[in-house]
Amino acid sequence: MARIAEAEGSTTSSGSGNVTGIPPTTETAIAIWANTSGTEIENSIPTVQAGGTIEASGFLTDRSVTTLIQIPAQYSWIAPEVEIELTGAIEIEADGEMIII
Repeated sequence: MARIAEAEGSTTSSGSGNVTGIPPTTETAIAIWANTSGTEIENSIPTVQAGGTIEASGFLTDRSVTTLIQIPAQYSWIAPEVEIELTGAIEIEADGEMIII
């Protein structure tokens, strides 16, 4: 049972689902969908630290990609939004990932 506080009171809600995880898991990892079924999640490389800081291998802060960006295996890059220009490309190696937030 979850309790969600609101400005003028509180609301109680409950629910159930069939989302499962793929082991091994990391307590502070950001969960990502494991496939397109919508029922399995798995670890990602970025983690959320106790103070709320997201730790990742790289961040894209320039939202316009005009050259080749390579994301190596075992690396995670986070970007708030990305626009890939005609001259740009993003190459993600196996086991690398890019998270758009």
